[in-house]
Amino acid sequence: MTLSVIIPSINPSTWEALYNQLKDSTCGYSYELICVGPNPSDFLAENFIYIEDFGCPSRSFQIGAEASSGDYVAFIPDDCVLDERGFKESLDLIKDKPFNHGVILMYDEGPGNQSKNPSYWVGRTHEDQRLEGVQDGWKIAPCFMYSKDHFVSSGGLDCSLEHVNLNGHGLAYFTQYKGGVMHYSPKRIFKSSWSPPTEATILFQAYLQNDKPKFAKFWSQTDAAEKYNISFDNWKDQPEKWPRRYSK
Repeated sequence: MTLSVIIPSINPSTWEALYNQLKDSTCGYSYELICVGPNPSDFLAENFIYIEDFGCPSRSFQIGAEASSGDYVAFIPDDCVLDERGFKESLDLIKDKPFNHGVILMYDEGPGNQSKNPSYWVGRTHEDQRLEGVQDGWKIAPCFMYSKDHFVSSGGLDCSLEHVNLNGHGLAYFTQYKGGVMHYSPKRIFKSSWSPPTEATILFQAYLQNDKPKFAKFWSQTDAAEKYNISFDNWKDQPEKWPRRYSK
């Protein structure tokens, strides 16, 4: 059984350390690390794949998933430090579950302690998730792991949402609506750095100007989950060059 870990190409200086940490995180499971985006690196290793793409982060992740060869796909940031045995225990948990189950990859960000707060991962805990189409108890999954079969058959991410965050929640909600279960990772997967968002941050702009209003409009419908219909190749509908970053 192989795990495909997909990361954005934001911090090339971190990739070698992250690749090396995967050995102690997976503990005997096979893995590959796939990095997609506009920032290349000289780093080379067995089962490390870099794919150049200048599209929005969601499009880039979907391209990485399409190129993956693992039985499971996972998304994490590239500025994180992995905990030992984190992925191993999550794979141990999910490998005997139905194919449409997923794992919420719990983490701590900056000074936060989210991994020890189960309520943090419940959608309606968060103000921007208190929408008519989001059922009580449904869990979010900003970082996630699914069987590749489920990820592809469900359409993966809605790439009209530019950042990989709210569309991760949407996939988790659809998974739960269709009878799947989102499991907490048995232990924290990683700790990442964090900088307060500002109006000048491209990803924060994507969240404020595109993702949040579009997500809220769709999931405010009481029958949103029933209407959810994402095609896996929807990334092809997005610009090859992300206008928000390459507008000049």
